[in-house]
Amino acid sequence: MQAHRVAQARPASRTISPCRPRRRRAASSASVGLLALCSASTAAAADRADHARRAEVAALASAQPARPVAPAPPRRGPGRRDIAAPRTQAPAAANLGTFIELRNDYVSRGRHGFFNAAVIRGDYAFDRSFSLRADVPLAYAGGLEGERDVGLGDILVRPLVRAIGTPRFALVLGSDLVLDSATRRALGSGKNQVAPLVQAYVRVARPARLGLQLQHAVSFGGDPRRDDIQTSVVRPFAIVELPRGFWVSPDQSFQFNHRGAPRVVSTSVLEVGAELSERVQVYVDPGIQVDSRGGVDWLVTGAVRWAFPQRPRGRAVAVAPAQGAAGAGSAAGE
Repeated sequence: MQAHRVAQARPASRTISPCRPRRRRAASSASVGLLALCSASTAAAADRADHARRAEVAALASAQPARPVAPAPPRRGPGRRDIAAPRTQAPAAANLGTFIELRNDYVSRGRHGFFNAAVIRGDYAFDRSFSLRADVPLAYAGGLEGERDVGLGDILVRPLVRAIGTPRFALVLGSDLVLDSATRRALGSGKNQVAPLVQAYVRVARPARLGLQLQHAVSFGGDPRRDDIQTSVVRPFAIVELPRGFWVSPDQSFQFNHRGAPRVVSTSVLEVGAELSERVQVYVDPGIQVDSRGGVDWLVTGAVRWAFPQRPRGRAVAVAPAQGAAGAGSAAGE
């Protein structure tokens, strides 16, 4: 079997003929052509394989998620600048305004009866830094024994100057002039008084301000039978603006009498107000008054105010919403 495989593998010997060399050349040419054909087909196959490999690599690359590309910054023209949006100006910490107010002050004096005053108040602001106030009270006093007194009370005049006014801080200077104009003894103090004052405001947030008023009053003239007046007042307060035009204002004052009694009087008030329209505001001030002798009085004030917004004298600019009645009232030293 092995010898038969060897015989089949090796060709048998052939006889030599004159055509033998030509056949070898033909066979050589055929071999060369076959080799060339094989080389060409091999190269084509290699090209096809390489192309298939590149296609596969491209397909794999396209299957990967693309990375985000940061956008190129916009080109600016040589003379173009970014235009910033106009910013509204913050309101001042205290603005003086023009208004007319009708108010009613009621004080329960315990064992001394009661005192009620219907007050016509007018403030005229020449500008946002200077104003003039006048209070004209129609008073009504009653005692425990049934006596009643009705008539004009003490008229008050107050000029105010805003010395410093910024969106964060304001300083207001002024003075009260109280005239002995009461038509009855029980309706007034019986003395003329001058009472310089200073008010400072600090805006701790856009809707909230803190304030402090210092005032000292000295009497002169008037009824010589009445005691002289010399008092000092320390009054811290706050103004908090709420949504929909509401505001609250806690107010605490301490009055120190340098002559006479009681020596110290503490008054605590909580003002609650609302803007009914652009020009009309209402508020109410319930409170309690305690003196150093142990006396306790209850008081309440109700008022309606008609404001007259000032027209801008200069070029119109975008401003923040106007302050409510609390801003004008507190700036004027309620």
